[in-house]
Amino acid sequence: MLAVHDLCKSFHGTVAADRVSFELPEGGSLGLVGESGSGKTTIARMLVGLVTPDSGTITVDGRERVRARGRAARLGRAREIQMVFQDPYLSLDPRLTAAECLHTALKLHGKDPALASGLLDQVGLGTREADARPHQLSGGQRQRLAIARALAVEPSVLVLDEAVAALDVSIQAQILELLARVRRESGVALLFVSHDLAVVRHLCEQTLVLHRGVVVERGAVERVLTEPEHPYTRLLLDSVPRPGWDPAKAVRAS
Repeated sequence: MLAVHDLCKSFHGTVAADRVSFELPEGGSLGLVGESGSGKTTIARMLVGLVTPDSGTITVDGRERVRARGRAARLGRAREIQMVFQDPYLSLDPRLTAAECLHTALKLHGKDPALASGLLDQVGLGTREADARPHQLSGGQRQRLAIARALAVEPSVLVLDEAVAALDVSIQAQILELLARVRRESGVALLFVSHDLAVVRHLCEQTLVLHRGVVVERGAVERVLTEPEHPYTRLLLDSVPRPGWDPAKAVRAS
């Protein structure tokens, strides 16, 4: 469904992505893993068109994504790939209720606004939340609304950029369970950007490990997390807090 080939991007001489390639099958799930500055968010933003690659290709269902020109082209690109950000509050219009937010997205893409109630129900939001504005919702509820808005256009690929990083652990679990269910029911492919290996293990089948814009390891999640081949992947695993964890040891290993 999604194919990325030799994607490159630099900012003022700093490499954010260096010949990054990967594929995501229809209904599949892939984790992009790395520390801050590894390039994973830049890659995500290139996929949705917020950042222009220096070189490389991105194709969705066999069609190359080129820079959109005109309203119809931009809407078409939006229907291919949607993105959910780490902080949904910044991506939601504070003037609109949850229902109005979905009505706007549906009408923009020529869909029946009446579908909004079903989308809210799909992500676990009820009548009370439908009439609430973003500041009246909890962090988890806002993230559910952001997911519903992304699903409103029935995208082929859903990109999630640290989508649960700002949430409490219990709310994280609820959102991850929601995403897993949405994937099963809709067949949407998920690209999950995260520094949290536990989250990636819960949601993804395949993973890419990024370091300074370079893919240093790739493969099935269980294999990468239990039998890492690259020293950087082992360092990431050693840096995860757990009983008996010694942060000084992780620092020395780096």
